[in-house]
Amino acid sequence: MRSVARALSLLKAVGGGVRLTGQLQKVADVPGPTAVRLLNALESEGFVSRSVDGYAPGPALIRMFFALEPDSLAWRLITSAVAELNEKTHETSLFMVESDGMRECLAVGETKEQIRRVVPVGGRFPLHHGASGIVFLAHGLLKKTLPGITDADGNYDTRSSGKRPVADLVADCERALRDGVVESIGKESWGVASPVLREGVLIGVLSVSTPAFRYSPERLDTFTELCRDVAARTNDLLARVASGFAPADDTDDEACSAS
Repeated sequence: MRSVARALSLLKAVGGGVRLTGQLQKVADVPGPTAVRLLNALESEGFVSRSVDGYAPGPALIRMFFALEPDSLAWRLITSAVAELNEKTHETSLFMVESDGMRECLAVGETKEQIRRVVPVGGRFPLHHGASGIVFLAHGLLKKTLPGITDADGNYDTRSSGKRPVADLVADCERALRDGVVESIGKESWGVASPVLREGVLIGVLSVSTPAFRYSPERLDTFTELCRDVAARTNDLLARVASGFAPADDTDDEACSAS
């Protein structure tokens, strides 16, 4: 029971914005070696995530928050962004989170096209497939994922386009971090994706997915700019919410301003 209480104290501190291990030890009043052990356990279960900036709430906590607070302003901002991408591209738009080494769909904007990419809410897909997967890998999951997908020749399976060098996937991740958006073009479908961040921490990915036969360089350029722009505005609004700049009586206006 003592370990559980200490783990919860560490989680509470992470949720309060404490990032560095030494600070977490002091705030949670947990001895150094014990804190490291518990943080490693929490990270392995997805309750915290670790980056060069320290610890942050992990995907398991984020999924729990959205499940418990479906009417929260943060969730309304995200679903508004999904709806905007769907309306402006006329293609399937998605919001995904990382879940146990997979990407899981939490929100969908369905296209009215008869031939379309069908992705159900709750659908789960590998991280190394698709544009949204690249964004997750770029934000801290690449090192953990590579050993399980790399073959003896240094390639990985792309699902629809056969084998591809892992070095190309690494380059995709670098572009995703640099540009705030990345594309993935396969034989069956193509899409673009951008990160959704709150206080600099990845909480999920916005993306647009469409059948391969509706691809054109012009559409790719348009979708890339749209996805990056919508995600950037959503991230800005989420940062304002986290900083307390969204008064309770203005929440509806704030949510609408994301679309």
